[in-house]
Amino acid sequence: MAGPDPLTPGGEVVVRTFGHKRGVLVAAGRDGRWQVRVGVVTMWCREEDLGMPPAEKKRRERRGSARDTREGSSEATAPAGRLDLHGLTVEEAMARVLDEIDRTLLRGADRLEVIHGKGSGRIRQELHRRLRGLPVVKAYRLDPANAGVTWVFFG
Repeated sequence: MAGPDPLTPGGEVVVRTFGHKRGVLVAAGRDGRWQVRVGVVTMWCREEDLGMPPAEKKRRERRGSARDTREGSSEATAPAGRLDLHGLTVEEAMARVLDEIDRTLLRGADRLEVIHGKGSGRIRQELHRRLRGLPVVKAYRLDPANAGVTWVFFG
């Protein structure tokens, strides 16, 4: 592969614990950890969580819809995350949501079910406001069968 060595800053890697997504090494840290940028997300990973990206030829062959690459592949998406916000204040709920989005993405899931309840609608309104500002969120929508649930989808 042309370009920098994979385990030096600027090298391309695959982050296994982040849904096998491609990233670029930003910096080496302590204790065998690396700072990696995947799209707009920058995170710290252990060296054992990183892998070599497939060869360019293989990458071109795999291009197609996301559904095509997931079906029958070892890169299947993890089960959706689920978070219940009942009984929390708006501030507590938003902190939990952001934390759970990180965990859901690290597991490799492509969606998160957020149970906020119907109540006054304050948590739902703040949740939707925050989701609009997150670059990792591809889309979100209320569950058609339950207005107390919002589904969050990641791209």
